[in-house]
Amino acid sequence: MRFLAVMLVCLLPAPAFAALACAGITAPGLAYPDSAGTWRGLEIDDCQKLAKSRHTTAVFTPILQDSDIPPPAAGTILFAPAGDIPAGYTAGAVIYNDKQALMVPVWSRAQNAKSLANAYICVEPGSPEDNNLTAYFAAQNIPLREFVFQETDEMHDAYAAGRCDAITARISLLRGLRANASGDRQADRILPDNLGDNPIRAAAPTTDPDLQRLTKQLLEPN
Repeated sequence: MRFLAVMLVCLLPAPAFAALACAGITAPGLAYPDSAGTWRGLEIDDCQKLAKSRHTTAVFTPILQDSDIPPPAAGTILFAPAGDIPAGYTAGAVIYNDKQALMVPVWSRAQNAKSLANAYICVEPGSPEDNNLTAYFAAQNIPLREFVFQETDEMHDAYAAGRCDAITARISLLRGLRANASGDRQADRILPDNLGDNPIRAAAPTTDPDLQRLTKQLLEPN
């Protein structure tokens, strides 16, 4: 999947800086188009807040897959899970704790992880999600049966086709999968178990200390 650029124009005085470029993962509540096609969410709000403080406009690029994270560039803010922030960025404020969870089809009777003993769970082998899933099920003494895929898209397709009983990923990804799926997946349920914290951070290029300072000043909780 490729980037889909969205221009967010603020009614501000003449820019003192070039437009602020932001890139962030897509998910309802973080960055997602509403019914009118307008992008909304926490990442959009934070990007606009940073741009406004610089008296300039904001350009937001949704990241559709972890592999699409852009390389660092001057004047760019990245909103991404801490473990996915590449070299060249300095991780800053945590804007959201994107916990790892399990999602099951609407027809499933599962109410929690223990209900999925010996069920087939879609996961990418060797990924942080795989490690968290294995550790959580072992700690809870739940028999685990994984259905592994090397490619994220292949795993999502398998879940949407009903080939596995559950899928595990960051909650933002699960919400995005549920929102993007066909109508019969809109009511799928995210179970309450927290398999691991995965904070989303605002990161600025290591070569831009002013933007790092601004991100810390405006986005970190008081």
